Amino acid sequence: MGRVVVAQPVRSETSSEGQKRELYAEVCYFYPQYTLQDVARLPARDITLLLKVARKQKAIEMFNLVQIVAAPHTKKGQGVKQLSEHFKKESNL
Repeated sequence: MGRVVVAQPVRSETSSEGQKRELYAEVCYFYPQYTLQDVARLPARDITLLLKVARKQKAIEMFNLVQIVAAPHTKKGQGVKQLSEHFKKESNL
């Protein structure tokens, strides 16, 4: 007679596993040199730090873009001059 094949149970990702993988994917998005496997091996504190820094830098970038868009609409273009000075100081020129 033939052999009996027993199906393995389907492993579904639990909520916490899915959330961890999303965090890993976010690290990979901001830091493309990392693979999901690389990130999975990192300590949680390093993952948290990498994401905190990346999110902060992204927020600064968005803030600067808003300032750039708004600057020409300030009184007598004063915002453009202030923004130019700000970026000059930031770049140490």
